[in-house]
Amino acid sequence: MSKSKLGISSFDLNMRFKDKEEAIRYAKRLKEFIRYTCKKKENKGWSAEAMICISSNKGNSSIVYYEHSGKVGRPKKVINKYHSEKDSIKVDWHLHILLVSKPMYAFREEIKKYIDKNWNEVKVEKEKFDYKKIKDKSKIYKKDTNINKAEYFIDQADEVLFCNYMSVEIIPDGYSLRDLYFAYLKMMTSRMYNRTIGNDKRLRLEDNYYKIKNFYWKLTEEQDKKVVDKFIKQVQLDKIASNYERMKNNKVQENESLKCPHHQENIWF
Repeated sequence: MSKSKLGISSFDLNMRFKDKEEAIRYAKRLKEFIRYTCKKKENKGWSAEAMICISSNKGNSSIVYYEHSGKVGRPKKVINKYHSEKDSIKVDWHLHILLVSKPMYAFREEIKKYIDKNWNEVKVEKEKFDYKKIKDKSKIYKKDTNINKAEYFIDQADEVLFCNYMSVEIIPDGYSLRDLYFAYLKMMTSRMYNRTIGNDKRLRLEDNYYKIKNFYWKLTEEQDKKVVDKFIKQVQLDKIASNYERMKNNKVQENESLKCPHHQENIWF
């Protein structure tokens, strides 16, 4: 079995689909590719689970929860925009993907190659999609991702597809991305209807969600530390550079002041 690292990746695809049906069709193709890859490389220890979110809403503009209507049956999911959002939050249909895989980077690269090769006909702003025109591909294929990204994806998702080809030794029962998704919805619903649901149940639902979330959080602890360390180092370098520029500017001003006629007069008198 492979000793490769288990980790989390995300994909913010800069693709826009003509309608919901087309977006779902491509999401299902991706789901099938993940299944195929896991089966093909099973002898190498490859496995994965994914949450594929199909959205027509702007990011960071909405929250999601179940509607309490009092009717019998499965509750309806509601996507509600934040009170601060005055304009429409609707945008063209697009996909967000959260991938938990082993290996982490190699599996991510397989999906990237698959999308680059097979999704060229998908339109972006009425033009053929071309990855070569995108200067910063890191905005599309995230190398450094943790489980917090799931909430961003879920809150704006109209539909969500799941696939799970992980063994229980890797992802225990009750800790899949599907479990995380429904735990998050129930927690958000309890917060929205706190007066009806009550504090005790709300706290139980919150505990269950954070229990699952913490499982995934631990997967990226080492990765997150590297990102933070890199950020701190860059801040330190920027501060050093800023201090150097300030010293250089002060020196230039000092030299200019020495050339000033007024300064020469002070010397002679």
